[in-house]
Amino acid sequence: MKTYYILNIKTLDLEKRIKQYPPDFKFNLDYAYWLISEVLIKTAYKLDMGEKNINIPMCSEILKGHPYSYRNHLRYLCENFSGIGNVLWRSDYSKGKCYSYKIAPYYFSDEISFYEITDKRLTNFILKELDIKSNNDFKKQYNFLGKYFNAERLKIDLRSCNEVLVTNYRLDSNRSKYLINAINAIQIANGEFNLRLSKNDGRVHTQITNLSKSFRPFLSYDGKKLGEVDISASVPSFLYYILLNWSNTEDSHLSNVINPSKLYYRHYMFLKTLVELDNSELSLFGEKIKSGEFYDCFIEGMHSVHSFDERLHKDEYYLKNVERICNRPFDGDIEDLKAVIKNRFLSMLNAQPANYLNEEAEFNMHFPSILNWIKNFKKINHRYFSHLLLQTESYFMLDIVARKLNNDLKGKVPVFTLHDCIITTEENLEFVESFMKNTLTEALGFTPKMKSKVF
Repeated sequence: MKTYYILNIKTLDLEKRIKQYPPDFKFNLDYAYWLISEVLIKTAYKLDMGEKNINIPMCSEILKGHPYSYRNHLRYLCENFSGIGNVLWRSDYSKGKCYSYKIAPYYFSDEISFYEITDKRLTNFILKELDIKSNNDFKKQYNFLGKYFNAERLKIDLRSCNEVLVTNYRLDSNRSKYLINAINAIQIANGEFNLRLSKNDGRVHTQITNLSKSFRPFLSYDGKKLGEVDISASVPSFLYYILLNWSNTEDSHLSNVINPSKLYYRHYMFLKTLVELDNSELSLFGEKIKSGEFYDCFIEGMHSVHSFDERLHKDEYYLKNVERICNRPFDGDIEDLKAVIKNRFLSMLNAQPANYLNEEAEFNMHFPSILNWIKNFKKINHRYFSHLLLQTESYFMLDIVARKLNNDLKGKVPVFTLHDCIITTEENLEFVESFMKNTLTEALGFTPKMKSKVF
């Protein structure tokens, strides 16, 4: 029988509960835990969307095919027993609406654990619905990536995941992040893959892309560790490519990204006649990217940002942002400064103009005509700029690198995409880095800075 995992509330002991208050029907422990897990998972997704006062509808039309009596189990879980309370709270019934449920508040903030379903009848019911799900856009364009999401080959170490989950949760108390990472982990363990292509950013979204960085070391493929090859300054690198080919009407790659179907197409074409770029400035921009020093060139300037922003004291910019972004006090560590600069300047590039005035002022000291181009591009809708950059990145990573890698190697080397990264097994990492570097150099006309590491 295939193993199937669900989420469980660590402090919840249903076996003890049913001994203390025996049900008057045939109670199935696994099914009761599964119902609770379903409420918990659906709540987590709504919580992640910023919703509050969440109730999860569970209609009879959905539940009637279940192998055990959902009515009896749900009623029992909602029963407010003396001394131990209830597990679920149920909302009042109203015409045209299903009963809906929430985890009782005294359980909801508790730590969770992974529970293994052992009931064969329930497992068979769950597994008959289990399959790789993907939206039509993914199937049309990148279905070749789907074969690597093989539950027999792609695994995750749930025990190690749980240790990190608990540690992180005790540090930051972020319930939404805690639950979403736990859900992604069990979905990978269960082979419940959801592969989706987003039209806005052109990116492929999967359980791997949704999984936080600290859990990636627990992934394996055919029992082998995974690693990644990524572009060090991805967004600036692809911005440089766009600016390099600003006046090149024959660039087929850019034409594939920026075509008349895109909402920003006419605005992009109009900017060609409106904004001029300084060639020497563009050359410097490219040099900083190719040398891997793009973000470094802003570090020194942001040390003195207090000189023209009277709201800040000396080095307050770094003091506050290192603590917020790196979760530790500022001690002058250069890697922390780089992390702050990368985070803040990427946010500036994606935000509405004037939302990051200090970063804009520093960027303007180095690349004024490029900043002017960016601000003009954002005038109609600032999201068009981030869509352009992400769609360009996705085109090169998915259509140029991943597709060619898959075709050339006949699918013999696993290929997973993580936005500006290619993930593969440790033994293939060196080859994939060389392949990616050669392929992008040929396509872009320059070699972006890359790095690789084992998770």
